[in-house]
Amino acid sequence: MLKVERFVNAQFDQNAYVLYDESGECVLVDCGSKDEKECNQVVSFIESNSLKVVRLLCTHFHLDHMLGNAFFCQRYGVKPEVNPNDQRLVSIIDYQAMALNFTEKIETGDPQFSLEDGAEITFGNTTLTIMHTPGHSPGSVCLYSEAEHVLISGDTLMKGTIGSTSLPGGRKKAIARSVEKLLGLPAETVVYPGHGDSTTIADELKNDLLAVSESGEEKVYKSVDM
Repeated sequence: MLKVERFVNAQFDQNAYVLYDESGECVLVDCGSKDEKECNQVVSFIESNSLKVVRLLCTHFHLDHMLGNAFFCQRYGVKPEVNPNDQRLVSIIDYQAMALNFTEKIETGDPQFSLEDGAEITFGNTTLTIMHTPGHSPGSVCLYSEAEHVLISGDTLMKGTIGSTSLPGGRKKAIARSVEKLLGLPAETVVYPGHGDSTTIADELKNDLLAVSESGEEKVYKSVDM
């Protein structure tokens, strides 16, 4: 059975996740803390549950979701994996840091561009399917367990809202298609987002996430900045 443990990184109120099952294998998702104390909270959980880290996954490559990558790469010998369409975001990581007033160099951990749409991530007894959901960034992905009705949604879909399209690579029409795709998943699917509390597809179907603009030419959305 898939289990999901959330860690909230204070600086951007960003969620990092440890996904694991009864096999003892686990994957890390969106390790966004550069603070060693917060990183060590994740390490403590891993060690206290005797887990083996086998993958380090990034739903997208905005700064707030990858600040801890270098730490976990060094600790567990894994490399961050990201969708190929976010390769440009990796190349401008210093620009992202400058825009957020980070003065020190950011280590990316040598990302691997492996999270293609439809690919499967297998660890222990769990299989996750990669869903490419562009809009918040060109390479945004969600991780979906059909068997467990679990979706790790990054910054594409959150409780009562969706991710901003104002950041580098953001596109309103692209996120429109992505959100519509996610809202087509089974209603009982539990959604674990990149920011804020978990939700379900059933609850998000009740929210007015999709509103037609006055021109009728483009869909517009409520959104958050990160």
